[in-house]
Amino acid sequence: MKEQSDSLVTLIHDAAGQVGPVAGIDGEMMARRAIRHERTRRGVIGGAVAAALVVLGAAGVAWFTERPALPALLPWVQASSEVRSDGLVFEVPDGYEEFNPGGDPMWGADPVVPDEDDMEEVAHAASWVAAAPAEDEPLAGELAGNPVTEVDVPGAVAARWSWYAPQYVSGTDYWQRGPGDGDFVGELDVELDTGAVTRLTMSLTDDETPQDTFERLVRTVRVDADPAEPEDQGSTGQEDLPLLEPADVPESWERGEFHGLAYAAPEDWAPADGAGAEHPSDTLLLRRSDGKAELQLAVVERLEYLELNREAGPLPDFYGFELAGADVSTVLVEQSDGEYRAYVEVRATGGSSYTVNLFGFDGATGLDDDLAAVLGSLGFTGASKDGAPAYDELDPAAPLLQDPPSDWEPATFEGLDLVLPRELKSPEGMWGIWSSDSEDSWEELAITLWDVEGYDQPIDLAAYGYRYEPSGTTRGVATVGTDTDTVDTDTGEPGFLGTATVHLTADGRKAVEIRYEGSGATEERWWQILASLDAAGLTSP
Repeated sequence: MKEQSDSLVTLIHDAAGQVGPVAGIDGEMMARRAIRHERTRRGVIGGAVAAALVVLGAAGVAWFTERPALPALLPWVQASSEVRSDGLVFEVPDGYEEFNPGGDPMWGADPVVPDEDDMEEVAHAASWVAAAPAEDEPLAGELAGNPVTEVDVPGAVAARWSWYAPQYVSGTDYWQRGPGDGDFVGELDVELDTGAVTRLTMSLTDDETPQDTFERLVRTVRVDADPAEPEDQGSTGQEDLPLLEPADVPESWERGEFHGLAYAAPEDWAPADGAGAEHPSDTLLLRRSDGKAELQLAVVERLEYLELNREAGPLPDFYGFELAGADVSTVLVEQSDGEYRAYVEVRATGGSSYTVNLFGFDGATGLDDDLAAVLGSLGFTGASKDGAPAYDELDPAAPLLQDPPSDWEPATFEGLDLVLPRELKSPEGMWGIWSSDSEDSWEELAITLWDVEGYDQPIDLAAYGYRYEPSGTTRGVATVGTDTDTVDTDTGEPGFLGTATVHLTADGRKAVEIRYEGSGATEERWWQILASLDAAGLTSP
């Protein structure tokens, strides 16, 4: 349910609107860079665009205070229907149909649901209603300066609502309306007796009295006194899988611990990504000495295959295995064209989720035995239930920062100052990107500036890496790792990847993201670049 709700929240946020890059960017060059490292750059700060909800205050209050009073028993539309979602019961207007873009239901007028082959389309409706966990996010209307109204919802500990109009933003030349992007959004937060808060959202398009329509919805809401029991609450669906038998761990194997997961690997399998004990990360890659096999461990937000097996039908070569303290422990094995792939997913009961993937290349043999021993080595430590470390518990980056060489050149980007190697240049049209390409190696530094709108989530900080707080920022995290899509042609090793995310404001809505990567990139240069960063110019008036 949590994963489904997260998907729904993401869809709701995306439906609210998008901010595109400023004019003058070379789209073709940007596309080539985006393909290289598969990341989307969106949202910018400063003179380029300020996409904040700024004009809602005065205009919105006037709309609120001058509307006519509602009759005591204002009817909903005829033939309204009562629905349930996320602990609430409420009515939706006549003609609203249920659709499920992210696993949880939404109700909308004439919803558009693309077929499975249409990858560009997103399920949406011109006007819609949906409920989802509030995820500790403030009401967007409150952030925009609109009134917040306390309301009695039967069965609720407390409830409050507000509204906003997404189309009212500064820099309207850059505003792009998307499918499902209404011109009025109302949000009602309902606190349940469990302490959880459910947010009921209504997006309306071309409604002459949208606030009245939303208030009618609010009047129908009550807490579900008899919620349906979750399906198989005590079961993951794993019990019907055939079992794969783990094997004893050979004495020569080396044991380790990865964020609360105990594991073992052959002694000649060494970290290949530089993200071992020296640089904590949420991934670890161990590679066999001949390069024909590797073990990948990762901490993940969600597990895929058990749910897929349950929804799409039995997967071939999909097994369970016994693991003490786990409520999920599965293996999917695939062998084709001389390659071996085993996808292991485990979750500590009430704790963290992990993937442990064993891959073989170029006809590598004996991996069934290695897989059985890997399974036999797995176990959980107390850290598996700790969740993400607190920000203050991360090691500081300061001791790792290094003064940049004297021949590096200063660079400025929208008030952000730093120094860079001389060979890193910003080609014409490459806004916020510096690169150096050659036949054998390349480097790239990309900077994204964020000014997040009131209805979007603040920019998250990684739960691993190093605390990094350059001048002009409130908090940040820098990480060290590798880009497995980039390979050094001389060594065959993955290229370096460094990332940094820093908040310019305490709420995380103004932020800077930096990505440094390439087969010619190095960790030393990364720390030298970060040591030179000064963001004070971004936060000054």
